[in-house]
Amino acid sequence: MNNREYFEFSPAQEMINFMLKYSFFHKQVIQIPASIVVKRKIDFDLLQKALEIEVQRNDCMRLRFEKKGGFRQYFEDSINIGKIPVLNFKTQKEQDDYLTADAQKPVRCFKGETYRIYFFNTPDGRNGIYINVIHLAMDAPAVFIFFSDLLAVYEALEAGTELPRPLGSYKETLKKEIEYKHNADKLKADKDFFVNYFLKDGEPIWNGVMGAGPLDKARIKKKNPELRACGSFDPIHDKAELARRPLSVEDSKIILDYMEQNRLSGECVIQLGMRLHVSKINHRHDDTHFLVLSNRRKTVNDKRCGGTMASALPWRIILPEELTFNEAVEKLRVLQAEIMRHNNYPFITWLENERELFNYSMVDGTSTMMFSWFPLENDTMNGWEYEFHSYSLGRYVMPLYTYSMKDSVTGGLRFAYLHRINQISTADIDSLHDNTVKALVLGCANPDMTLKEILDKID
Repeated sequence: MNNREYFEFSPAQEMINFMLKYSFFHKQVIQIPASIVVKRKIDFDLLQKALEIEVQRNDCMRLRFEKKGGFRQYFEDSINIGKIPVLNFKTQKEQDDYLTADAQKPVRCFKGETYRIYFFNTPDGRNGIYINVIHLAMDAPAVFIFFSDLLAVYEALEAGTELPRPLGSYKETLKKEIEYKHNADKLKADKDFFVNYFLKDGEPIWNGVMGAGPLDKARIKKKNPELRACGSFDPIHDKAELARRPLSVEDSKIILDYMEQNRLSGECVIQLGMRLHVSKINHRHDDTHFLVLSNRRKTVNDKRCGGTMASALPWRIILPEELTFNEAVEKLRVLQAEIMRHNNYPFITWLENERELFNYSMVDGTSTMMFSWFPLENDTMNGWEYEFHSYSLGRYVMPLYTYSMKDSVTGGLRFAYLHRINQISTADIDSLHDNTVKALVLGCANPDMTLKEILDKID
């Protein structure tokens, strides 16, 4: 008899499944391929034992998914992960090509596969751990928790000491997420916030990372010079490239010092630079609308558990050019605090609300990118010296996903841009990156400079 306890999908998982549903031909769009490389020598046999313990500690690693009569999931009491392959790479190109090819191979989550893990030796004699995990089971913060806790368990085994304190329970978090999904009062309160938040400034306007061209063409085609949204969703042409852009230590220091001195998150500061670029190339509209992928981990249990909690949230804000850089950052910080109080609201439901509010079609919208700030620090991996790497999926479900983080090796900043090549060119990415950096360096070094002065100085 099957005594499994089944769970429906949480709102965050429904967002991921929505992406899978509307990626008709390429199913790798909902997985997270990542690795860490460490200088310290690893005994892979001992790491195998640590991983077997990690799977028991980290309950999201025992999640399995089904679509029998609807989507559902369950936790295995225990699983046999088998012997993890140890790969030996002779060149950096061989390493990058192999792991990128795996990143672009679908994880068949409805056929019993939740992740693939490899251990590897780098060409320069270091050791690495790679995971390619379905986004239904882990978000980016959960991946960082996995790496950090695995290394902590390894250290305990190596030293013969007690295991680190237990991780949080994703099962408990999942129950809480599903309970919210059926709480009509809470859903209504959060819906009212987002509806009022958008309506107070009227309909938003197109924010093309590729510029105003698509909106200008749609206005001509539909003979409507007042049109404010146009087609931004295409389920067919999904080929994508990952552009990586490291930032110099000197420029990074200006930005990071400003963030530290003012106790600000990169989530607010970095996206301001991007908003200024998008404003510049879209007739200098001061009304910008991004999706921001929010961590959403609030409680102690949430912050120490794996699983998927991250969800896209609509950040729409008007930043008049007479504002100083400091004032604009403060407006974003206030907006961040307001949105965080309502960040349980399902993104899929908000898309439906947005279409109803502004009479959009299924493909129309005003936002063309999603942004994430990864809060990686030097001590994130349990104090180990590490390099973090992400890999291109080769396909993506929206025009652009950009993320930024501290570089644990150089101490600088790193930017990554996963962009659909039929909508956003490499030149568009270069322009976005260069102007973002220029705006940030100018603003962080001269926080009393107005947005107009900054916009006048960027290309």
